[in-house]
Amino acid sequence: MQPFSRFLLYFLAVARHKSIRKAAEDLHIAGSAINRHILLGENQLQTPLFERLPSGMRLTAAGELLYGCARRWVKDLDDLNRQIDDLKGVRRGQVDLLAPEALARTFLPELVARMKRSHPGVVLNINIRDNRRICPTLLSGEGDLALVLDPAEIRDLVVVRRLSFPLGFACCPGHPLARHAAARLAQCAAYPMIVPEQPLALATTFTRLVEAGRIDPVVAARANNVQMIISLVTAGVGVCFLSYLDVMSEVMRGDVAFVPLLGTEMPHLTLALVHDRTRQLSRVTHLVGTIMGDIMAQPVA
Repeated sequence: MQPFSRFLLYFLAVARHKSIRKAAEDLHIAGSAINRHILLGENQLQTPLFERLPSGMRLTAAGELLYGCARRWVKDLDDLNRQIDDLKGVRRGQVDLLAPEALARTFLPELVARMKRSHPGVVLNINIRDNRRICPTLLSGEGDLALVLDPAEIRDLVVVRRLSFPLGFACCPGHPLARHAAARLAQCAAYPMIVPEQPLALATTFTRLVEAGRIDPVVAARANNVQMIISLVTAGVGVCFLSYLDVMSEVMRGDVAFVPLLGTEMPHLTLALVHDRTRQLSRVTHLVGTIMGDIMAQPVA
């Protein structure tokens, strides 16, 4: 059942895509039909909702007000549908989970596999986002649960579970550094390094540690993508400063060794499972949260 008028559906699509053409492609509707309904709506409200610009469609002040209301209506309808699903029991439904790319190879595949085994009728929609955008996206109503790294602002969030990962150096299993259970930065600096670059969050941490230790690393390469860095490590180019989360899969397979850094002030990477404090979670969302919490509770090293 679709309770919203065609005008509202078309309005939301145009506002989201900032283009009638892109909205038409998304909805598989003729652009002329979308434009006609938008014009009828503006006539009914007696105010323009969009500015027609050469670059596309931009919401007016009135359009911004309607867009905010419409998104709340959609969110309320989603909550209602989830409550109705709860009355039917956890046999079907869907959950939107936001997560950073770092989890694509570790926790998320196991979560999906467990859900398919225990509740095959539940669809898990995984949306990979830039870690910095995950919390704002969740609080805007575009997700039910989120996995976020080092959340800076948790006032409006409920933290279901936290998990910390040590920082250290990844290297080939046969590398001399791999013989150490842990090492100090000065020991690692004796070897060629693959330096993490922005926008990787570890780039800032690495720079801070190097400056504090007055270390002058031997740079073998620089990269701003974790998978590229791991590929360079396995190719024997050098060692690299990463978190255990980044290389957990490779360490478990024996492709990479990980040596935690020693130091009383050594930071850790924190992974948090969170949800919006103001939102009522459905039974199926609670179920997904419980299973994800169980996965996070397993030993990671």
